[in-house]
Amino acid sequence: MHTLKKCCLLFAVIALPLLLGYSCRKTPPEQQKTTPPPEELLLRNLDFEKRIQKVGSNVYVAIGYGLANSILIEGKDSVIIVDCMESMKSGQEVKDAFTKICPKPVKAIIYTHFHTDHTSGAVALAGNDNPDVYAQELLPACLDQTFAVVRDITEKRAYRMFGVFLDSNALVNCGIGPKLVIDKDTELGVLRPTITFKDSLAVTIAGIEMALYHAPGETPDQLFVWLPQTKTLLCGDNLYKTFPNLYTIRGTAYRDINLWKNSLDKMRYLHPDALVPSHTEPVLGAENVFKILTDYRDAIQFVHDQTVRGMNKGMTPDELAETVILPQHLQQSEWLKEFYGKTEWSVRSVFDGYMGFFNGNPATLLPLSVKERAQKIQQLAGGKQQLEAQMNKAAAEEAYQWLLELTDYYLALYPNNPQAIAHRIQALTALGTAQTNPNARHYYLTSALELQGLKNNGLIKPTPQLVRNIPMQYIFNGLAAHLNPQKSINTEQTALFYFTDTGAKWTVQVRRGVAEVQPFAAAVPDITIRVTETVWKELASKIRKPLPAYLNGEIQIEGGQLAFLQFMRLFDVAEEE
Repeated sequence: MHTLKKCCLLFAVIALPLLLGYSCRKTPPEQQKTTPPPEELLLRNLDFEKRIQKVGSNVYVAIGYGLANSILIEGKDSVIIVDCMESMKSGQEVKDAFTKICPKPVKAIIYTHFHTDHTSGAVALAGNDNPDVYAQELLPACLDQTFAVVRDITEKRAYRMFGVFLDSNALVNCGIGPKLVIDKDTELGVLRPTITFKDSLAVTIAGIEMALYHAPGETPDQLFVWLPQTKTLLCGDNLYKTFPNLYTIRGTAYRDINLWKNSLDKMRYLHPDALVPSHTEPVLGAENVFKILTDYRDAIQFVHDQTVRGMNKGMTPDELAETVILPQHLQQSEWLKEFYGKTEWSVRSVFDGYMGFFNGNPATLLPLSVKERAQKIQQLAGGKQQLEAQMNKAAAEEAYQWLLELTDYYLALYPNNPQAIAHRIQALTALGTAQTNPNARHYYLTSALELQGLKNNGLIKPTPQLVRNIPMQYIFNGLAAHLNPQKSINTEQTALFYFTDTGAKWTVQVRRGVAEVQPFAAAVPDITIRVTETVWKELASKIRKPLPAYLNGEIQIEGGQLAFLQFMRLFDVAEEE
C-alpha cells in the first residue's frame, strides 16, 4: 500500500531559495498601446478553443483550459489521466469537465514529464481517489535538481516568455496553448510518483493495455504512452503543432536533439492511427500521423546535422544562425511554423551543447567588460552626445534592433538615463508587437513593462501544507546558493540545525565565501538551532515570522540570538522581503 505525497512544485516557484519572500505584484504600469498582432498569430487562437475532444472510443483531450492538454483514458471501472495542467485552478476546471463526461474514479495518473504545466494540477485531478502516479524514473530528480539552483532566474524569464503579466491586447496566445494559468492566487499541487520505470513499462490499468516508453527529448525524463489496442500514441511534449523548443529562452539545460529525433523514430515505427500531443490538437489517420512525425524528426535532424556541418567548417554561432534554414518543404508544414521554438535559437543551442560558450573567435575569448566596451563604442560614436544622436537616429528610422543594442551601451554608462530607457521601451515594444513567435513577443513586451515599473516577482504564496513537503536538502541548498561572498569572505562560522521532531541534524559551515551543507553534525558548532522541521520550513518560506516563534519557544538558539541573526545576514535572502 502506498501513500501519495502531495507536493506543490515549490521547487519551481516557491520553495527555493530559502527565506525567499514573495511580494505580490503591485498595480502594473499602463501597458503600451500596441499595434494589432499579426493575423497569423490571431488565427492560431482557433486551435485553442476550449473543448473536450474525443479521440476514438475512450480517449478525451481537454484543449484550451491552460497551456497544456490533459488527457482522460476511460477504462472499464475507472479512468487514467495523462498530464495534469499547470495549477490547481486549471486542474479543477478540467476535473469538472472530465467528471461530466465520465464520473468513474481516477485509477492512475501518468506524467509525460516534469514540467509545471503537466504536473501541478494533479492534486485537483486526483480528488479523493488516491491513484497510482506513473513517471519515468528521472522525473523526481528533474523536479528536485532543475529548480534547486536557478529557480529565481528561470521563473522570472518564464513569466516573460509566457506573457504572464501582459494584458489581453498583448497576450494573444502562447503558441502551444492559450495561456499559462498562473496568477497571484494560484496554488500548485503535484503528486509525487509512486511507480517509476527506466526504459519501458507494460501495464494494464482499468482493463486498458498500455506501454510507457522512455523517450528523451524536450526533457530527459520524457515518456510516451502507447495504447496498442487502438494504435493511439500520446506523445507528450516531443511533438506539438509548431516548431519545437529545441531551446527555450526561459533557460534550460541542453536538450539533446539527437535523442529527441530517435524518440520520434521510436514513435513513428509503431505506425499509430491516432496521435495525441500534450499541446495542440490530436491527429487522426495513420498516413497523416506518419508524415507529421517524419517531417518533425527530419526538421530536428536537419538543424542538428547542418549546425554540426557548419561547426566543422569553423563557422561561429552567429554565422550558423544566419545560414541554417529549414528546407522549403519543411518550412511549409503547419506543424513546423515557428510559433514556439525558432531555428536560429536551436542552432545556437546545438553549438553550445557540443562546444560550450566559446565560439572559436579569439576576440571573444577574454572580451572587454560590458562597461569598457560601452566606453569604446561611445568613443567611436564621437562622445556621449553623438551616441545619443545615434540612438535618436535609430529611433527615427525605426531601426529597432539597432536601437535596442545602442541602449545596451548607453545604459551601461548612464544606467538611469530617462531618454535611453524611453528609447529601450520603444524598441522592445516595436520588436515585440511585430513578432509572430509568442515566446519572443512576450519576452520583449514584458521586458518593456519591467522598465516601466512592473515587479516581475513570484506570484504564488506557499501554503503550510505544501511547504511541509519540501525536501530539507533543497531548503539548505537554497540557503547555500545565496551566500553573499563580500559579507562572508572573512567569516568562518558553523551552525548546527537540530530538528527535534525527526532527530535529523544539518550543518551549515560558512567558510570564507562558501557555505558547506551536510546532513549530519559535521563540526563543533558556533550556533545550534533547535526547531521542528515543520516550523523551520514555515519560517524559511516566511509563512510565519521568526520573532514570535522564538518568543514562544518554537525555535531555540544556543550561542545567542544575535549570533544567529548575524549568521543569517551573511545570506542575501535574509534581506529580501
